[in-house]
Amino acid sequence: MSVLIIAEKPSVARGIAEAVGARERKDGFIAGNGYVLSWCHGHLVGLDLPREYPEFARVGMGDLPMVPTEWRWHVSEAGKDQFKVLKKLMASTDVEWIVNACDADREGEDIFRRVYEFTGCSKPVKRFWSTSLVPEQVRTDLAAAKPQSAYDGLADSARGRAKADWLVGMNASTALNALYKARLSCGRVQTPTLALIVERTRKSRAFESEPFYQVRISAHGMSLLGEKLSDKDKAASRADDAQGGSIKVTSVERKREKDKAPKLYDLTSLQRDASDLGGLTAEQTLNALQALYEAKLMTYPRTESRYVMESDLPEVEGVLSKLVREGLPGRAAVAALKASQPEIAKVADDSKVHGHGAVLPTRLVTAEGVTSLPDDQRTVALLVCARLVEAVMPDAVKLKSKVAAECNGHAYEASSTEIVESSWLAVYDELKTLVKQKSDGSEPVSAAPIPADVSQGAAYPVEEADVKEGKTTPPKPYTDSTLLAAMEHAGRTIDDAELKAAIDDDTMHSAGLGTPATRAAVIEGLLKRGYIVRKGKSLLSTERGEALVDVACPSLKTPLLTAQWELELSKVERGDAALSDFLRGIEQYTRDVVEESKRDYDPDKAMAVSGRKVLCSCPDCGSPVVLSRSGGQWQCSASKWDADHDFKLVSGDGFKLNVKQFGKKLTENQARSIASGKPTAVKGLKKKDGSTFDAKLVLGPKPYTGWVELAPREGKPAGKKPTGRKGAGSKPFGKRGR
Repeated sequence: MSVLIIAEKPSVARGIAEAVGARERKDGFIAGNGYVLSWCHGHLVGLDLPREYPEFARVGMGDLPMVPTEWRWHVSEAGKDQFKVLKKLMASTDVEWIVNACDADREGEDIFRRVYEFTGCSKPVKRFWSTSLVPEQVRTDLAAAKPQSAYDGLADSARGRAKADWLVGMNASTALNALYKARLSCGRVQTPTLALIVERTRKSRAFESEPFYQVRISAHGMSLLGEKLSDKDKAASRADDAQGGSIKVTSVERKREKDKAPKLYDLTSLQRDASDLGGLTAEQTLNALQALYEAKLMTYPRTESRYVMESDLPEVEGVLSKLVREGLPGRAAVAALKASQPEIAKVADDSKVHGHGAVLPTRLVTAEGVTSLPDDQRTVALLVCARLVEAVMPDAVKLKSKVAAECNGHAYEASSTEIVESSWLAVYDELKTLVKQKSDGSEPVSAAPIPADVSQGAAYPVEEADVKEGKTTPPKPYTDSTLLAAMEHAGRTIDDAELKAAIDDDTMHSAGLGTPATRAAVIEGLLKRGYIVRKGKSLLSTERGEALVDVACPSLKTPLLTAQWELELSKVERGDAALSDFLRGIEQYTRDVVEESKRDYDPDKAMAVSGRKVLCSCPDCGSPVVLSRSGGQWQCSASKWDADHDFKLVSGDGFKLNVKQFGKKLTENQARSIASGKPTAVKGLKKKDGSTFDAKLVLGPKPYTGWVELAPREGKPAGKKPTGRKGAGSKPFGKRGR
């Protein structure tokens, strides 16, 4: 008889297999010595979408909220083959019992339980709870494995969050879709993330820059600045008074400060640096790192750990030696490492490794290989190599100096920072050159060092005095880097200590909004839906995104919702609260969201939130004429057609105008002119034989067909007028025009 051990990922399964002596590689599993090792490859089983429920196939506002009486699940398309392997192994008569060896956290528990329950398996299960793959530790932890039932609370909390996200996200989105006749998406993570961007964009837009003036005095090798003044003449007068005078030093502060070496990268911190230094988006960084991982040049990408296990230290030392031999990430970096005393042990902390260790290069990395990589992968590889070198180096030391002085009764200050021991900063400086960082002018220019002989009470003659002009600046737009930081540290916006602790707790779940693996997808989702745009590095909200935030339920727009859920789920996990009670609360909250959406419906926001382009006002009812979702027809937004009955007009005047007429695509100005009733000249219209002609087009009579007619020529009697398409009748544009 055999024991089936199921890990979350193949790499973990291979590590456990080595520890238990299983050597025989099979298709989707490893066997030997009384053990069978297999893996889930992440989430193999997921919740069905509403359309898969017969009762939710066609849902209107009156049918909400959608609350399944029995939850439906499905195997992901990408995971079907591995699921078949697991199902067969679980059903095997040779397997006596099963070990759940998925990651030691809420997500890992959920991944295993979904597969176990979906297969209908009832064999006994034990829970392997460990983050070490050292053979001796693996064997010890296997022997100490507890019954699966000891982790039922953790599994319940995982099920609770998944179902809560479904209930709130699906119902909130469907409610807004029904109310505003648009495809909108809301959720616990994406909506507060969008709200952050909207708030920052609006603040920046509303900001009114104001000039200010500072007197700048040069004396004894120092450049001292006075207070900011709004009156230019006043500043000029002070500068004039200072000329030929002297300053008196009132205080001098000098202190040496340590600049700690940075920790190893988790995915989020890597994405932030790749944005700041290399100009990469969060998604580009993840894609590049995934490609490097698949090429066996980097370790697992979707990690939220910034340390490695102590058992990994020999490998870390081996990788460092390889980097030195290869001259990676650069000559100056290698020289700085050799000149220092590396502290390799400080990158290891077993208690701070969640599932996977920090992102590291592997021994397969070579200088030649990195040079030949595509640009994005090269940037990410250099960042990861440099970070390993930086992380094991001693702290850098800086000397910070600050001088306060007075001149003619007015206060002035000068400050400077000098690097005393560069250590890891030398690696960082070279890295910026290697990844071709483009300066956006936001980095402060280093001031000249304060002379060592400046002392309190000393007087120095003023060598020059002038007025420095400046302007107040608006809040900076979010970049991928700063938005990722805001999502990760969303708890900083919460005042309640208990709720703040709940969202910041990363022992069993990712802290903040989203996870390292999903945050890039959240940002890209907002971009693809047209809620935000990217301008250079900046992320800005669109009119549609701002309108969505305005109409979304207020409680969905804040990280407080995540904090409240995490607090309740932690009680479920500990057994202090029942999952059924949590879900009943979520169901009631979902009803409240639906009712609040109805109550707060704002018709003035309909066009903005739809994201559909507006051409003009309807010539019949005055409602906005918008572009159909297919882009093939301009339609009155107040009109409705029944797609199930040959697009019969249900309500409204039915105004529509096809974008393409006589084989020619109309410009917006031409379409606008035709809609207003004016005969409009259009060149390059096509005949059946392919030849072209020029003519004036006019809107056809009601009922609208979408096609135009040729305007009668001057001096010619009106006869039967050809339409924009021969044979066009009274049918609307069809499904493509909806």
